[in-house]
Amino acid sequence: MSSLDARERDATLTELTSRVFDLVVIGGGITGAGILRDAALRGLDVALVEARDFASGTSSKSTKLIHGGIRYLAMGHIHVVREAARERKRVHQIAPHLAEPKWLTLPSRNRLEWAKYKIGVLLYERLGQVQAPDLHFDVKGESLREHEPLIDRDAFPYACVYREYLTDDARLVVGNIRGVAAPRLAVTGLIKDAGRVTGVRVRCEETGAELFVRAKGVINAAGPWVEDVYKFDGAPPPKSLVLSKGVHIVLPKSKVPLSEMILSVTTDNRPVFMIPRGDVVYVGTTDSRFEGPANVWPEVLPEEVSYLLEPVRRYLGISLTPKDCLTTWAGLRPLIAQRGKSTKEISRRDEIWTSESGLITIAGGKLTGYRKMAEDTIDVACRVSGLPAPGHVRDEPLPGGDFTGSIDDLARQVAQSYPMDETRAHRMASLYGSEATDVLALGAAPIADGADLARGEVLWAVQHEGASSLEDVLYRRTRTMYYSPEQLPKIVDPAAALMGESLGWSKSRVATESASLHERLARDLSPL
Repeated sequence: MSSLDARERDATLTELTSRVFDLVVIGGGITGAGILRDAALRGLDVALVEARDFASGTSSKSTKLIHGGIRYLAMGHIHVVREAARERKRVHQIAPHLAEPKWLTLPSRNRLEWAKYKIGVLLYERLGQVQAPDLHFDVKGESLREHEPLIDRDAFPYACVYREYLTDDARLVVGNIRGVAAPRLAVTGLIKDAGRVTGVRVRCEETGAELFVRAKGVINAAGPWVEDVYKFDGAPPPKSLVLSKGVHIVLPKSKVPLSEMILSVTTDNRPVFMIPRGDVVYVGTTDSRFEGPANVWPEVLPEEVSYLLEPVRRYLGISLTPKDCLTTWAGLRPLIAQRGKSTKEISRRDEIWTSESGLITIAGGKLTGYRKMAEDTIDVACRVSGLPAPGHVRDEPLPGGDFTGSIDDLARQVAQSYPMDETRAHRMASLYGSEATDVLALGAAPIADGADLARGEVLWAVQHEGASSLEDVLYRRTRTMYYSPEQLPKIVDPAAALMGESLGWSKSRVATESASLHERLARDLSPL
């Protein structure tokens, strides 16, 4: 029995409450998932609890790049860039389908700006030990037109092109969760024995039942909610968090037919990516202080949509309105506060805090560096909790990452086993890697006529990835809500019905799931 089979939730909860683990991790985003995997690979008995769904917060709403953050060089954060640039290689090695190399173009208004970018890229490549096939190149004039025809060459006559890696953040999270883990278990308190933290008290969000998960050590990896968890220990954390809101908009590729990724700069000097993916191009992100309490669905404002459309017009000469957007998403980055600095100036470095009771908290950090953060956190947790400290182990592929060759090669193999067009085959290879054929074995037929989503994807999400709601499947497991939003009207109801068959839902539950999904989509579209 897999603990990520949503049909076996009762058995998973029994396992969580029936023994004392070495460690229990709070938080099912990329930080917590990476910690879970690192601990399990080192032979520790570890469990994870998540208040909502895996990756339901920040870790499904990033720009979806495994990158070093070249812009941080200008801020002097060389250590952050060096570490992140090298971590890109590690993620690519263990999950080539979730770290696909792509060219990123830096258009320049003049030779001076081009030289500045080139120096930054050269330093970036040196810090990241970039190999020859991935080294940058320069384009101008006719070569720029051939490389990216949409760029306004009168305004941006030069460009430097370098490598970054495209990922799917939510699927990266799920790929790291292969152990005793359960979503929809909200932490309501800490268990203590003689003043030491020895577990967590949780509430099952499906039944309301109170459960106790005991462990020799507890790790708080709750992202934007780490302060809330820390307060269960009876004291404020040593530092405060600042939440930065990042908004993205999704545009039809038919209206923005980009060939490659572009990094633009807004009029107030903030970086904004334009990233083609399948039939869409998404644009983001904003970086503004979020003053409210942390939540999974921060509101997207009309002015933020207009803000992101401006560089599309200026760089590509394409004038669009909010009505051209297909959908939006927004997430909250947890940053460690630095006095007098705006969100775009604050370092993305992570910190590990240990309380007097032994609660270990990991705060801050970047998606790209999640593996190093996990290793450092487990080292501290073993020392604080009196556990043997197993050494770092050899990297193993994430599920689906055990293939050779490119994503295109894998897509061709998928299409040979299950005949389909190139677009669908590439989508399956990118999301599932070598597991794509296992997914399709559960049902290769589209969920509806003309849809990319296969029936087997819905069943796989339930049986192997812990999905227990339609939102889990369409927003986070299959990414249909963001990458194929125009297909939603025809797939929501049949997907809900198929989930209902697998999980034994009543007709009213199926109807509720469909209605809830439509309402969520309407809210995503509200600023448009």
